[in-house]
Amino acid sequence: MKIAFVVHDYAREFGHGRYVVELAERFSKEHEVHVFANTYSNTGNPCIEFHRVPALRRNALSSILTFLVPASRVRRSRFDIVHSQGLCCFSFDVTTAHMCNRAWFRARLESGEPVTWRERVFELVVSPLEHFHYRRSTRAWVIAVSNRIREDLRRCYGRQERVSVIYHGVDLDRFSPAQRHRYRTEMRRECGVGDSDVLCLFVGNLSKGATPTLRALAAVPHAKLVFVTRSAVEAYRRIAGTIGVLDRVSFRPPTNQIEKYYAAGDAFVFPTPYESYGMVISEAMASGLPVITSRAAGAAELIEHGRDGFLLNNPSDNSEIAAYLERLSVDGALRNRLGQAARAVIEEYSWDRVAAQTMDLYRRILAERRL
Repeated sequence: MKIAFVVHDYAREFGHGRYVVELAERFSKEHEVHVFANTYSNTGNPCIEFHRVPALRRNALSSILTFLVPASRVRRSRFDIVHSQGLCCFSFDVTTAHMCNRAWFRARLESGEPVTWRERVFELVVSPLEHFHYRRSTRAWVIAVSNRIREDLRRCYGRQERVSVIYHGVDLDRFSPAQRHRYRTEMRRECGVGDSDVLCLFVGNLSKGATPTLRALAAVPHAKLVFVTRSAVEAYRRIAGTIGVLDRVSFRPPTNQIEKYYAAGDAFVFPTPYESYGMVISEAMASGLPVITSRAAGAAELIEHGRDGFLLNNPSDNSEIAAYLERLSVDGALRNRLGQAARAVIEEYSWDRVAAQTMDLYRRILAERRL
């Protein structure tokens, strides 16, 4: 089979890119794989052919618009399967919906988080393009990374037919409780966390619940909190100072060894107002951490409340977050029990499973084409 992937960035460090890297590496063992992308950081596989797509990367909007046109010139007639990542091209056999921009924007407004004019412009331009992308491609298949996304596509864009839900995978060796033996002591010292401290971890965009998390921390004196993020942190640092928790909070830059932070943590908190899936949630679960997250996250579909994590009814309610943080901070046995249960659940969601389900869909498409 001759397969073409279309993605902005082919790199394990980014969600969409990681998804393509994991699939391309596996499929290249038996099939001819081509990757069309603007940037690459994992090109060591000689069995994959890479093609650079030009794009102006000044901001998210220019990246999408200037990549979309040249990437749409990838000729489907040259390949058995063209697999796009969301709004990357208009000509494809399969597109993976990693998110729904209109649903994300609405959730941001409802959460009370500040929305910048750039984000408003982005939504005004990108959501209609996404609508066009999903509504016109009636003969192509959509992979939704959660039931949440499948419902968002139906509600926001009217896309209902030929949608298959395939959850993201996780690297079960890289993200494992076994990593604690390698990294825990080193990373806790680096973060200024003592052996007896309870360390809560937040990984990702700070607009996905950092403010209520900080306010919750103020009510849980036994805990410390580390944010690992590429977001601007000054506004959140000021909030932490105002409510008197700055001495228990640390902001860390993004890293390509995030597994070290999971190894250092005792709990993971991510009260996002919207998340199509949330790889950070499944990574934390695989690392054996108890998770506090929102029911609005796609990965929350894998969590049974009270058994392998805690699910928030209102991600903006810092008192609800604080109640679960307090329980975890004072009860080590509860932390261990939830963390072990979370690891057991997520062991079913490997990248091998994702690849097998995706290949089944490819074969279904080819079988339909022959009819």
